[in-house]
Amino acid sequence: MRATAVVRAELRHGRTVLAELRGQVPLLPREVSVPGDTAEVVFVGGAAGPIGGDDLMLRVEVGAGARLRVRTAAAAVILIGDGTPARQRVDLVIGPGGLLEWLPEPVVVAARATFHTHLRAEPASDARLFVQEALVLGRAGEPCGDVRSRWDVVVGGRPVLRQQSAYGPAAHPGWRGPAGTAGGTVVASRLTLPAPPDRLPSAPGRAVCDPAGGGRLVTVTARDAMAARRALAAAPIPADQVSRATSSEPAVPSNSTSSVPAGAAVR
Repeated sequence: MRATAVVRAELRHGRTVLAELRGQVPLLPREVSVPGDTAEVVFVGGAAGPIGGDDLMLRVEVGAGARLRVRTAAAAVILIGDGTPARQRVDLVIGPGGLLEWLPEPVVVAARATFHTHLRAEPASDARLFVQEALVLGRAGEPCGDVRSRWDVVVGGRPVLRQQSAYGPAAHPGWRGPAGTAGGTVVASRLTLPAPPDRLPSAPGRAVCDPAGGGRLVTVTARDAMAARRALAAAPIPADQVSRATSSEPAVPSNSTSSVPAGAAVR
């Protein structure tokens, strides 16, 4: 299955409006009514998956001064399908003074499935961007499939972040070791741009990176949701970084109960 979706927000007469909102199954965007000056879109699933062989493309554009929050209605489960990778590409473009929160629910990569995801963000130099991603490596009681996650962030034409992480049987040996997930089954990442003013050190279960070009990337790894939430909760977000009090705790489903002593490494 091939599907595309486009969301375009603009500032008109002092308020954010959705100038374009379209999608194909399973990418169905819906505008929701929320208080405040930020528009909100929720993607609802029009079909199961993604499954192997699916190729999904999402593009979100935020015009100058506009404010937009994008969520998904539920977690996604990647299934084996035809045995080829399920692919997803997300392009985020934010104009001068704009704000975008990209907050999808977790992605669960089932056994024997393969998922390739690529997020590319191009914010203006004075735009604000908040991104969270949570990967659950296998359903409860089963091994994970293969997942490759890539993030590219370019600010004002200058690369700020280029990161690729891989997990699963096809990943480099040692991905579950102390320099990888340390046996964790949940990996959650959060990018805040510009970076919060307070210094945040890395800690067991949490890796912190402040790229030279700006922003802050926090990656946590755990065996369960509570451990992941505790690790991200220790990385507070200034109130002016997001449009409202966005929880620092990702909505990550639990598939174990014990915590992990080591942090995730970026490969």
